[in-house]
Amino acid sequence: MQVLFRRRRVEADLSAELEAFESMLVDRHLQQGLSPDEARRQARLDLEGMEQVKDQVRDVRLGTTLESIIQDLRFASRTLFRSPGFTAVAILTLALGIGVNTAIFSVVYAVLLRPLPYQHPQQLALIWSKLEKTALLRAPASGPIWSEIVHRNNLLSDVAGIWIGNGTFTGNANPEQVKLAFVTPNFPALLGFRPELGRVFIPAEESFDGRPAIMLSHGVWQRRYGGDPAIIGKAVSMNGYSATVVGILPPDFRLYFSDNVPAEVGAMVPFGDDLSKRPADLYFLRLIARLKPNVTPENAQADLNQVASQIRGLYTQLNAENLGFDLAPLQRDAVREVRPALIALFCGAGFVLLICCLNVANLLLARASSRGREIAVRSALGASRGRILRQVFLECLVLCTVAGTAGVLLGWAGVRALMSIRPDYLARMPEVGLGLNWPVLAFVAGLSFATVLVCALAPGIESSKTDLNITLSQAGRTSHLSLRRGTRALLIVGEISLGLILLIGAGLMIRTLQNIQAVQPGFEAQRLLTFEIDLSAYRRPARINFVNEWESKLASLPGVDSVGAVSHLPLDDYPNWYSPYRPESMTPDQASGLLADHRAITPGYLRAMGAKLLEGRFFDAQDRADGRSVVLVDDLLAHSVWPGQSAIGKKLEVEHVTRQGFVPVWSEVVGIVEHIRNHSLSKKIRGEIYIPYEQSPREHLSFAVRTRVDPLALAATIRTELLRRDRDMALSKVRPMTAYIQRATAPARFVAVLAGAFAGLALLLAAIGIYGVVSYSVSRRMREMGVRMALGATSSEILRLVVREAMGLASIGILLGTAAAFFVSRTLRSLIYGISAIDPATYSLAIAVIALAAFLGCWRPAAKAASANPVDALRTT
Repeated sequence: MQVLFRRRRVEADLSAELEAFESMLVDRHLQQGLSPDEARRQARLDLEGMEQVKDQVRDVRLGTTLESIIQDLRFASRTLFRSPGFTAVAILTLALGIGVNTAIFSVVYAVLLRPLPYQHPQQLALIWSKLEKTALLRAPASGPIWSEIVHRNNLLSDVAGIWIGNGTFTGNANPEQVKLAFVTPNFPALLGFRPELGRVFIPAEESFDGRPAIMLSHGVWQRRYGGDPAIIGKAVSMNGYSATVVGILPPDFRLYFSDNVPAEVGAMVPFGDDLSKRPADLYFLRLIARLKPNVTPENAQADLNQVASQIRGLYTQLNAENLGFDLAPLQRDAVREVRPALIALFCGAGFVLLICCLNVANLLLARASSRGREIAVRSALGASRGRILRQVFLECLVLCTVAGTAGVLLGWAGVRALMSIRPDYLARMPEVGLGLNWPVLAFVAGLSFATVLVCALAPGIESSKTDLNITLSQAGRTSHLSLRRGTRALLIVGEISLGLILLIGAGLMIRTLQNIQAVQPGFEAQRLLTFEIDLSAYRRPARINFVNEWESKLASLPGVDSVGAVSHLPLDDYPNWYSPYRPESMTPDQASGLLADHRAITPGYLRAMGAKLLEGRFFDAQDRADGRSVVLVDDLLAHSVWPGQSAIGKKLEVEHVTRQGFVPVWSEVVGIVEHIRNHSLSKKIRGEIYIPYEQSPREHLSFAVRTRVDPLALAATIRTELLRRDRDMALSKVRPMTAYIQRATAPARFVAVLAGAFAGLALLLAAIGIYGVVSYSVSRRMREMGVRMALGATSSEILRLVVREAMGLASIGILLGTAAAFFVSRTLRSLIYGISAIDPATYSLAIAVIALAAFLGCWRPAAKAASANPVDALRTT
């Protein structure tokens, strides 16, 4: 780029010279008596062939420029490597900052920026139902609503649906339970991926008129069927029936839904029935749409708004003013939960690099001061200010090129470290990998060049301001080109400010992690083993009998205290089941919008979980399928529906799963339990209603086993006992309940660890920067210190003088950093829990730590100045 600018300038200069020469020739011919036209014509004849001369002159000048740049580059390299200590420190500092940014950008690119691995991913979007009366702004849709959207929209090329259930592969000695994706037949084609083998579903496979079709995941195909290509067209056993394998999902196939849809599934099957005939208020279907070419999300949203207005009054189950749709681009929606944390970490990494740049700029300023005589001599010999600036720029370019290369290696190591602590389940995090791709390398190249500009700015300006008369008059003596106090102070203040911002951010994240870990979830996670089974192969009576017998068997195992089962474990990724309810004191209109989590539980579940009974009783053996309908509620629901009253004995209309489907049943409240944080440790989402399992049996059950021993020690025994009872029954997700707690705290822990590392690094760099600047300043002022001591100043006074000046700069940095942190911390509100974004304790501690680091950084140089011999100090020039 510099050569191009130089070429243009040379051509402009030559053109100007030729025009001046032509004017001179015209004047000469006019003096000879020629007319103006003849003079101009003769001048042009005289200039024939000058274009060739112009090209030759231009090439010579450009050659000289390139040669001078190469000479400056060689000189810069020799100069740097003649000072190995300075060069090593500068390169290491910059490499550290570039490496941190490389590692974080690798994650940011993989998670936030890299296109999803689908065909034309920018056209894919999720459609969420908005039920404003019930405060559900990201609800699934029902089958009839999906059908209406398909037929009434104008700007969507296709709309598909998905719901996640459980399935069990049988047919050999090792049954395997997997996540099973029930989809509309157009779902694979809409995403636009190519199956590894076979084909995707066809419209005719919407219903199970014959044997249902199934697509296997690559992992299931390899594990259970040995990767046999001949599996296409053959039958496999799933949930007690046979399904025909029509395709194999790609090895890297993943789903990118942010709400209750796991990234990996073991198989995919069509729903098998006409979804448009299901209840219109049964919201379970996650919708994904593909926009038509050249259609923007805004236009598609406007079209969906019209569709919503058309279908609101079609179904009596829907409130006319309640239904709306929200279209969210899949790329954005898939990472909406992790985006704020990654952006915050990326900004933190940028602050670390900026501190590194300020440190190196300080080193370069000190070095420029010691080279003042050299720069003055070059200026006296004709070097222009631009040439001196170029020399400084090229030195920084050499430094940053080497540092960028080292930074790539450090970044690669950093990515490996990040992957060891990453929360696997966060969207796209497992895709980061351990390699560095071209976008990341391009980012490193751009970052290194930006670093050159930042590092070269201050020393370049300082070097170009050299006073030749003063500097050259210092013949044979140490150069008096000193660091201008304003520049030095600005760099120190900047380091302190940035370091304080990072410290405060890290403090807020660490406090948040502590608060989340201290939350009482409403159950006791220690010594609690959990696992899942799928009962879809059993009919209703057999299902109930199996659960009762299986619980009794588990309770009799050595080391087991209590056993219970629930349709959805707390903090699990299984789709949460919430439904409307109605107190008997409210009319249907008054109860419109009331929603609660519904969980079917066996009598021993809440005892096994260690839940706290606040009033009434738990379920017991009398709460059977043929008994009176009863429910338990939590204190959150009880206080909101019956404030100041006891909920015991009150009636609620709640949905039960029956042979006829979902049926509202009036039930009596027999107990109140403490709220269990089923969704999040940091939020209370909804009240909870518990229904006896026998009165509302589900196909999927999670068991909780309270033990007196290590929970995982019982896993093998439980698996063996289950296979004895049913050879086709499989366990899945066998893990202690503490694993769910760790999973829930993983995002906060990930951010806190990285923020703490950045803050510690910034603190160290700031202390080193202060030490370097103060040490250099003291060395340049030793004669002054000698004069002060000769005039009677004591060592303690010299010590206080140096410390006071350094801490004065640090105080300015602390004030500016605190003010900036007030604004920056507000952007972290979505990541903070249990404290304010301007938490006084966090701010106070961060200020104290950065002040201590500044004091430690300046203490040794100050002590050196105070202990100097006055005679030796006076001899210093």
